[in-house]
Amino acid sequence: MNDNLKIDNFKELIEDPLQKTDSQSYDFIKRFFKETRIGQQNPYSVLIQRLTGKSIPPRDAKTSWRHILENKKGMERKLGRTVGIQAAAIDFFETQQPSDFLAVPTLQAPDTAAKTGEEWIQKAYTPGYYLEKLKEEMLRAKRYKHALSSIMIDIDEFRKVNEVLGYEVGDRILTVVVKIIKRAIRTVDILTRYSGDRFMLILPNTNKREAMELAERLRASINEKTKRIEALPTGVTATLSVGQCSKDESSNDFLKKLESTLIEGKKSKRDFVYAM
Repeated sequence: MNDNLKIDNFKELIEDPLQKTDSQSYDFIKRFFKETRIGQQNPYSVLIQRLTGKSIPPRDAKTSWRHILENKKGMERKLGRTVGIQAAAIDFFETQQPSDFLAVPTLQAPDTAAKTGEEWIQKAYTPGYYLEKLKEEMLRAKRYKHALSSIMIDIDEFRKVNEVLGYEVGDRILTVVVKIIKRAIRTVDILTRYSGDRFMLILPNTNKREAMELAERLRASINEKTKRIEALPTGVTATLSVGQCSKDESSNDFLKKLESTLIEGKKSKRDFVYAM
């Protein structure tokens, strides 16, 4: 029934809701539990962390998982198609779940990061790290009166890629994109994960023109180098927004403008760089 997986309530919370309606998500979860050492950890906390990067207290993990399943059903009714479990989980935490429910975030990155021993990928995937570092760099920029810019990077159609080609391909895309960015930036630049398929670069001593030039290089490189991934002959594209912090705005206001520029830009054209 469950391939001898000793996961509490596996049939009720995973097999029955997913096996017949979304076999791809079901197979992914089975494979994840077979390949991951859970130990004394709550399996649903570990699974949610793998899917979203969120660290959920063990006492709340099953409840959160039930809500994710309900969110999945609601999204599928609304869209008229199957929605992958990762997309449903990310959507739940980004649009419905109160932020104070979450515990202190922990590291989460594609499996390939752990296998290759590249710890900097893990650092990039720390949830909330972007806000902490942006505040620090904005204070430093004001104190020393130097320019500070930022780039937000959104991988186009990433959820669709996950649903059609599977999460392993999605993980490979994320890892390749992080490596592309890492090789293009300076040691003083800060790479962080903003959300499920978005990354953010914080660029000290960089004005908007310089940030735009870097963003254009990244956009072209992401498309070209992801073509080397098996099953992706055309690669993936990315849409980017660029902004320079002003001395009087708050970090939250700056983030809202940067994200709004990205969202509005994507409505008219993807695979493009937009200036704030």
